[in-house]
Amino acid sequence: MKVSDDMKYTENRSLLINILFFIISLVSMFFGPLIFALLLKNIISNKEILELISNLLFIGVLYLMYFKDLNREAKLYFENFKDFFKTGFKYYFVGVLVMMFSNLLISFIIKDISANENLVRSMLFEMPLYTMISITIIAPLSEELIFRKSLAPIIKNKWIYAFVCGLLFGSAHLLAGELTFINLLYLLPYGSLGFVFALMNYETKTTWTSIIMHGMHNCVTGIVLLITYLSGAL
Repeated sequence: MKVSDDMKYTENRSLLINILFFIISLVSMFFGPLIFALLLKNIISNKEILELISNLLFIGVLYLMYFKDLNREAKLYFENFKDFFKTGFKYYFVGVLVMMFSNLLISFIIKDISANENLVRSMLFEMPLYTMISITIIAPLSEELIFRKSLAPIIKNKWIYAFVCGLLFGSAHLLAGELTFINLLYLLPYGSLGFVFALMNYETKTTWTSIIMHGMHNCVTGIVLLITYLSGAL
């Protein structure tokens, strides 16, 4: 790997500024796309296109916050693509196994899928093109910048960083449903992916590792669901 010993994961900002960036990223997740949508609603009439452009503009703002870091990390990732992809896939494989096993276990308990999964499926079957763009491009970029990139310069310990990333990532995917004790069980499958995404980033020193893996995971999952639905199995 071409990772020098003095390579820093983030540019040399103060802890206070990094914490501020994290708070802005987290809060803007709820209001950023909405603000852009309100500004553009009189210009763009199509709802799906409006939402896509609003989300892309929001990602653009997040990207600007970490512009130097992300450009440097992109160069690092593609210079070491083969090694970093292997590292990312190794962690992803473990995470997806935990996710699948825990989802099966939970399904035996509550006989249903999560509210977030229900929402994504309904959108995917009704608006396949819009949803595939959303889950393959928009979600990986925005979620990795908010739940992984923003925390990297704040939490230096590998395992604490991964745990907090997993907890926040899992919690965000529970917002679509009621916060009942049973629904909290879904913290495990969603959190497991968030946990391994953080580990792969920590080891490779670039957020692009998890962005690529996250996008691949969502893309493959979306295609499989669409094929299953069109074949009449769902």
